[in-house]
Amino acid sequence: MKYKHIAVEGNIGAGKTTLTKFLSSILDASTLLEEFEENKFLKAFYNTGEFAFQSEIQFLLDRSKQLNEFYKKNHSLIISDYYVNKSLIFSKINLNEYEFQLLKNLHGHLFGVLPPPDLLIFLDRSLDVLFANIMRRNRPYEKNMDLNYLKKLDHYYENWLEGLDIPIIRIDAETIDFNRPDYLTKKFKQLLNLDFPSTQRTVKLAIS
Repeated sequence: MKYKHIAVEGNIGAGKTTLTKFLSSILDASTLLEEFEENKFLKAFYNTGEFAFQSEIQFLLDRSKQLNEFYKKNHSLIISDYYVNKSLIFSKINLNEYEFQLLKNLHGHLFGVLPPPDLLIFLDRSLDVLFANIMRRNRPYEKNMDLNYLKKLDHYYENWLEGLDIPIIRIDAETIDFNRPDYLTKKFKQLLNLDFPSTQRTVKLAIS
């Protein structure tokens, strides 16, 4: 495997954790999952709209601790269901300008020395499907999720992707059928052997 760290990204409800677990199982990789359930401020933010700054700070601290512990160990391959730079997307939307600049500085201090992922897999889904997935998983603190919020995140994710300087595979997540594990295993192993031309950093495709 030519990669040491593969990050799976996408909007809320895109299926990041499900794909991360699948890839980790077929590639015998170490799994790094976001511990959002531990962030008590997140639930308060979703329920009341307050504590956005505290929530983002907590995410930064949790991710910093988690990544530093992982990088201290000799993992041959890490697959994570997030890329730490996503903090700047959510912070830009949820915080005022003063809070955002403070968080951005802290982000640079905590993660500036850590290498970026070798590959980013980005899952594309329609807003309607994202919203349906969120409602289906029925997390109490997400019950007030707003479709406009997902739309805003979608827009910021697009801008964020354009600024990344790492290989990106964008996948239509609706074409991923986990009921066909053997086929998926074959397809993903082929994908992960792709060579990226120096002039092309992003590949868009469907799995089926």
